[in-house]
Amino acid sequence: MHFTPIQYLLLALLAFGCRLTSCSKILVLVPFPAPSHWLWLDHFVQEMLHRGHQVTAVTNFPSKTRNPNYTEILIDPPYDIPHYFPISDIFDSKYSSDWSNLMLYWKAGLTTTQYALENVNVQQFIEQDDTDFDLVISEQFYQEAFLMFAHKYRAPIVTIGTLGHADFMDRAMGLLTPWSFVPHPILLYVDDMTFSQRCYNFLLSLTDAVIRKFYYLPRQDKLAKKYFAAIEGPESFPSVYELEKSISVMLINSHMSTSPPRPSITGLVNVAGAHIKPAKPLPVDIQRFLDGATEGAIFFSLGSYVKSSDMPKDKLKAFFEVFRNLKQRVLWKFEDESMVNVPKNVMIRKWLPQSDVLAHRKIVLFITHGGMFGSQEGIFRGVPMLFIPFYGDQHRNALKAERAGYALTLNFADVNAITLGSRINELLTNPTYTRLGKKASELFRDNLVPPMEEAMHWIEYVIRHKGAKHLKATSVDLSWWQYLMWDVVAFFAGTLVLSTYIIYKILTAFCEKSTKHKSKDQKRNLISPKAKNSKKVKNT
Repeated sequence: MHFTPIQYLLLALLAFGCRLTSCSKILVLVPFPAPSHWLWLDHFVQEMLHRGHQVTAVTNFPSKTRNPNYTEILIDPPYDIPHYFPISDIFDSKYSSDWSNLMLYWKAGLTTTQYALENVNVQQFIEQDDTDFDLVISEQFYQEAFLMFAHKYRAPIVTIGTLGHADFMDRAMGLLTPWSFVPHPILLYVDDMTFSQRCYNFLLSLTDAVIRKFYYLPRQDKLAKKYFAAIEGPESFPSVYELEKSISVMLINSHMSTSPPRPSITGLVNVAGAHIKPAKPLPVDIQRFLDGATEGAIFFSLGSYVKSSDMPKDKLKAFFEVFRNLKQRVLWKFEDESMVNVPKNVMIRKWLPQSDVLAHRKIVLFITHGGMFGSQEGIFRGVPMLFIPFYGDQHRNALKAERAGYALTLNFADVNAITLGSRINELLTNPTYTRLGKKASELFRDNLVPPMEEAMHWIEYVIRHKGAKHLKATSVDLSWWQYLMWDVVAFFAGTLVLSTYIIYKILTAFCEKSTKHKSKDQKRNLISPKAKNSKKVKNT
């Protein structure tokens, strides 16, 4: 991000002021073992340390630098994701359906939460009673049992949502997601849904909400009460559901330029791009390789979890065949640097500084799996992208980018030399993708304040105001039928029906009485003339 000297001065003054006045003790909870999640959240940790706060983090990843204000509670050994969720399943497109993706989130959330809570270091930390915290920050990603730390320390909660908005986040903040035009996060729909899409969105969203409330959260609650039992009697614990409703602010990895408009509420704050900093110098060999790319360079990375080196041989062969015939150079994050027969125009490295590479002037295309963080870095740098999504939010990110006009998508199952070559050729030869990529970058960078500054403001705001309870809408305690005023509609409808019924009964009774009087009169008037004449004769 491009800051002016004045902005840098203001940031420095803010940090210095914190050191002098209101530095706080903050507990950061990141039990989910995905490296990409920690790489993003660590930017927030480093910024808090830079401002002088004392940070304790529950994490799977040891820090590479020392800081006297930083304490680690390491989940060691970390959860072995590839063992329980094999990469072969991902390459085989096992999580391509909506329902399998939902189950993936629930299963991953419950298993990784249990693993982290039963870790010896975490258990010892739970049992400690010689410290306190001014704030608890938790990743908003299927580890709700960890919110019990906020109860332990009687501290307010801020969460950071790595994957963007979701229905359950809205509900926790007192907002009901309108399913009529806001698709479920895992669906490849846009806000302009057809009738059949709205029907399916309703069914999937309702299923998710019901299973989350009656199956998933009760199990997170059971884990919390089991592993926090040393604090006090579990019967005195609030439920995880109640703790979720007590969250003061949610910092969401979303941006108005990449997501269609949706209703919001105080406490939901978009901070997408907070991790992106001005580009740093590249390692010498990489810099030289890219500088020498007279026809431009392509950057290829499948992220921190999916490894290119584990790719099936037929797919790997297709990539090498296509790359070998390109005029451009290719910089590939490939985890096996001993790979032989690598084309001359291809450089492979186990690790690459992704955002800094994308900032290089010679990068003309980014081939990515479509993870949230890499997608944002590609947008920020204005680079056209080819998405090869596998699971989770990656398909949705690909859809958004393709719809915006600066990307194309190729499902991994469809990868071969022809499909891959044609997609790459289209992206390299059609200037529209580059033009729209630059436009997307312009929109993504156009913020009132830098996203990280926005995040720090709300974190410190919640600390200053002891949870900032005034931010919380009372709607969080309303049932859905109260929120939608169905109870009021039912009351007025019932009143109207009852009133109509009473009026009908009164009118019916009145009409019946009038009818009886009329019938009597008619009977009198129907006396025969003969009877009348005989009566007259008698009288005579």
